[in-house]
Amino acid sequence: MKKLSITCAAILVMASCKNDVRFIREIERLSHQRIEFPEGYIELSCGSSLRLDSLIRKDIKIVSYYGNAVCTACCAKNLLLWQDEIQRIDEDIAYIVVVQSYEGMNFLNFADSLTLNFPIMFYDSDIFEEANKLDDILARNRTFLLNKDNEVILVGEPFGREKLSKLYKRCIDSIRVQ
Repeated sequence: MKKLSITCAAILVMASCKNDVRFIREIERLSHQRIEFPEGYIELSCGSSLRLDSLIRKDIKIVSYYGNAVCTACCAKNLLLWQDEIQRIDEDIAYIVVVQSYEGMNFLNFADSLTLNFPIMFYDSDIFEEANKLDDILARNRTFLLNKDNEVILVGEPFGREKLSKLYKRCIDSIRVQ
């Protein structure tokens, strides 16, 4: 019952921004889906001392996924803007950024110049997208709040969006109580 009410609340908050049938269907489809972190990634530290293997094991995670359609510069700009907001949600939550890019060396060279508070999980193939069936997901639906079982509890980008950020905080508090 609690899972259903969180999903419904997320749909209402997000649908109030724009009533979009595809948007709502995606949220419904992604809700409670288990997110896999397949082998084959390159860990980019970006100046962070955090390690992906320890972040993946945390009980509560926020995962942002950037597919091939996102340009390298746009991805980096978002990461730099969001790193302060990540800690405003909750500094004990693992933040995992997954980047998939066919630009391989271009992205790797670019990532070397970034200084972030978190590492990046980089794939040079579609392995993450295929494992999680994310190939047709709208960009605004590529950030997820996951529980300890890596099930999607909430869908949507909370950074810079006050209502959704508050909903993330409430859901995080709810997960902790369980």
